[in-house]
Amino acid sequence: MAAVSGGHQEGKLTGVVDYWYRGGDGASSDLEEQLARYGLPESHLPEHVRRPADVVVWPEHEEAVMLFMLMSTQWRIGMSGRCGLDYGVLFSLMDLYDVKNRREALENLQIMEAHALQLFAKAQPATSGRAG
Repeated sequence: MAAVSGGHQEGKLTGVVDYWYRGGDGASSDLEEQLARYGLPESHLPEHVRRPADVVVWPEHEEAVMLFMLMSTQWRIGMSGRCGLDYGVLFSLMDLYDVKNRREALENLQIMEAHALQLFAKAQPATSGRAG
């Protein structure tokens, strides 16, 4: 994979994934419902969890972010959980949405995919690796 130019582009793309992973705009209402169910005040949570910051998508990342959102239900699943996006679906979406720079969109999407996989792995309970 070619290096992404521009220095901070990778951080901007992973920021979008962080926002998506936390649930974006819908996260706070669901969280409020869960807290209310247990009678807990929202003040028990750190500020960034209570109110996720909005995310800004740079124009050069719009196609990759659009593709990532469209692909968010297209994860390949292995024995230990999600292992990557289904690229067969990706290329069909690129055709359908007339993505202009397919290589750049793919490289940026792969940055987002790798970060999402790291978030999924962190959220998985640790296993001892031993059977039975």
